[in-house]
Amino acid sequence: MIETAAFKTRARTIDHLGREQIADCPTAVSELWKNAYDAYARDVALHIFDGEVPIAAIVDDGHGMSREEFIEKWLVVGTESKASSTVTPDSDRNGLPFRPKQGQKGIGRLSSANLGSLLLLISKRIDQPFVAALIDWRLFENPFLYLQDIEIPIIEFFDKDELLEQLPVMFDRLMGNLWGDSRDLARDQRIKAAWVSFDQLEKSEDKPLTREAIEQVLIAAVFETRHLQQWPVWNSTKTHGTALLIGNISFDLEAQLDGRGIDSAGMQAKNRLHQTLSNFTDPFVDHEEAKEGYAAENFHYSVTTWDGALCNQIIANEREFDLNKLESLEHVLDGHVDEMGDFRGRVKVLGKWQDGEIIIISNAKTPQRANSKVGPFRIRLGTFEQIAASSSHPPEIHTKYDEQMKKYAGLMIYRNGLRVLPFGREDNDYFEIEHRRSRHAGREFWSNRRLFGRVALRRDENPNLRDKAGREGIIDNTAAKVFRDIVENILKTSSRRFFSLETGVRGTLLPEVKEMRAKEKADEAQKKIKSRKRKEFRKNLQDFSPKLRKSLNALQQLVEHVRLELPDDATEILALREQVSSLKNDVRELSLGPLPNSLGTLEDAYKDYRRDSREVAELCVQLNDSLIKKLEILKPKSPTETAYSELNRNAAFLHNRLRKWAQEARDILNSEIQRINQLTDERNKSYHLEMLPRLDDLEHQRISMTQVLDELDRERDRQDRKNAEIFEPYISVLKSLQESIDIESMISFTLEESTVLNKKLEELNLLAQLGITVEFIGHEIEGLDMTISRGLREMPDQIKATEAYEAVKTAYEALTDRLRFLSPLKLSGEKTKHGSPAISLLNIFSALWATT
Repeated sequence: MIETAAFKTRARTIDHLGREQIADCPTAVSELWKNAYDAYARDVALHIFDGEVPIAAIVDDGHGMSREEFIEKWLVVGTESKASSTVTPDSDRNGLPFRPKQGQKGIGRLSSANLGSLLLLISKRIDQPFVAALIDWRLFENPFLYLQDIEIPIIEFFDKDELLEQLPVMFDRLMGNLWGDSRDLARDQRIKAAWVSFDQLEKSEDKPLTREAIEQVLIAAVFETRHLQQWPVWNSTKTHGTALLIGNISFDLEAQLDGRGIDSAGMQAKNRLHQTLSNFTDPFVDHEEAKEGYAAENFHYSVTTWDGALCNQIIANEREFDLNKLESLEHVLDGHVDEMGDFRGRVKVLGKWQDGEIIIISNAKTPQRANSKVGPFRIRLGTFEQIAASSSHPPEIHTKYDEQMKKYAGLMIYRNGLRVLPFGREDNDYFEIEHRRSRHAGREFWSNRRLFGRVALRRDENPNLRDKAGREGIIDNTAAKVFRDIVENILKTSSRRFFSLETGVRGTLLPEVKEMRAKEKADEAQKKIKSRKRKEFRKNLQDFSPKLRKSLNALQQLVEHVRLELPDDATEILALREQVSSLKNDVRELSLGPLPNSLGTLEDAYKDYRRDSREVAELCVQLNDSLIKKLEILKPKSPTETAYSELNRNAAFLHNRLRKWAQEARDILNSEIQRINQLTDERNKSYHLEMLPRLDDLEHQRISMTQVLDELDRERDRQDRKNAEIFEPYISVLKSLQESIDIESMISFTLEESTVLNKKLEELNLLAQLGITVEFIGHEIEGLDMTISRGLREMPDQIKATEAYEAVKTAYEALTDRLRFLSPLKLSGEKTKHGSPAISLLNIFSALWATT
């Protein structure tokens, strides 16, 4: 006798297909956003509200669901609406063109379980009532419950106020899945037995009881009107859409709230959500690709956190790093790949686009069978030099890209403009970029952590590249293997042909770029020095002018006093001389410093200062000469004592100046020691700050040990180069000071030489402009010369015999001789073939220099 039996489904099947299939919170959000896209939403948003029990809400303005659709489609796992080729009718498209469906397996809706255990779903179709359902996903964690025994409370309503009135009843009905509800006694017994068994199992494993956790959340959870105010349907700006209100939210969502994600785990959760969702739609698509179906157009998304009534939008449709930024990078590879796997496009190396169309032939055997072939796709990626001194980008732009790299770098994959996860994340190396670099970093140029870009697919052209059930990658079938081989070949070939230091174009251009950067660095240093010296000069001129005027007035008074009468007492004369010496010493300390190349607005003040300074010097000489002559007449009784007094006075002046300089030097040195200690401390910590998160990734198996070891070595080299750039020039300057090399004089000489050379360059430019002008005029002169010469030859003989004709001819020949050196062409006689315009200009310059 043949018997038949059917599969029975435990409730835990839903948990396996939903929460356990989705890798993390950002992936779950992206799946729900894709569902909104499939529902022809124009806008979808994630809102996270603070409170004793934080609540998250995902709201959209898609076509929504009716009660029947919710029961027959949403609650049916693996429904045919995703798998079949059913086309959404025009009436449900929200005025939008056709969109290829992103979901394939009909289980993406279950990903909401990854965001939080409690779900209140509300949906509305146009001209139909609202439908709402309440679900606690932890019910499906009980391995002893049968799926058919779990009942989901559902209501229909027209008035929004009815929802809040009906919520308590819905919670009570949901509790029936824990306690039974007396409507079906056999079901009640199965439910009670299942929870008793589950309680015993969890107690034996020393785990908290799921049943008690569900009871606590159902009692404490509060859904409020404010949680729905951002839903366009609820605030009456739209007439259709769906809202998912989620309670008992996951750590990753709660960490987004201000003040919640401040520890290491919280920061990682914030960064991962931002890295995944900030580029949910393709930021690098151009207009032509959009026309061809590679873009998710008319679809906007955002993530907002709420602190009471204060909102903070942490992710929006506006891109910080978009197509324009990518194309501004110094290294770019951009093109399309055909069905044979061949790349055609363009390549930029160190800011220079390479000539012609670049072709990279595939080395993979491309299958042509319908179930394994790979169709055409687009690829666009870019990067920049790791070391600023080797980059064609100015230092400030290089620094900006370095900051954006930490948030947006990675080679992503998009399908019809929507991101396919986990490609582009730090811990994903699908195309084995880092694996190849770990073996030969010099040859393999592209780096996953420094690369901005994406591969763009279309579902209709690449139906064999299908997502895994958990949305974490592409199913590893034949098409996926060929697709990966094609992209890897493009990366490897472009590296070796264009970007390798040994064999690529980059290797030939890099020395020129380094020289340019070094010159810019030197120019920048010169500008800083000039600016500092000009500021010092301005300040000194402003501060010292009144002091100089004061000393001048004092000297003028002394001169008047001496002019009227010099005392006959040697002691008084010595006192006057000491007074003059003191004034002279005061003036000697009024040093303005080096004179700027251009005084500009300081010119009048400087002229006044120079006039006063010259007068002070003249008066000091006059007074000093007069007083010394008087002393010679008076013959002091103790000349030795007088000389010693002068010696001590001068020594005191010198000692005072030395003390000031020594104190200023010590202050600067102490300040520099503190700065160096602080800088050393920062640089000591920098390596750990960069690499400790990677060790955490390794510990949580988000990255392989080989990749971490390779990154540790490469980051060590990068840090060492940066440290050398900081400290080696500094130490070199200190050594020069130690060897008494006059760096100030060297700098001043260099600045003066630079100024002279710049002036000469300007003169040469003017001379070049003159040469070009002369060359143009030379052609006109040649034409005039031929006309005059021909006219003279054709004159009648009787005119040629006149004195006037001879005078004109003589003047013409003299003029020709004078103008000959100004033209690269012969002005008369037989024509000679001339070389290049550059040679002609050289001849002109030689002639001009010879006449000067």
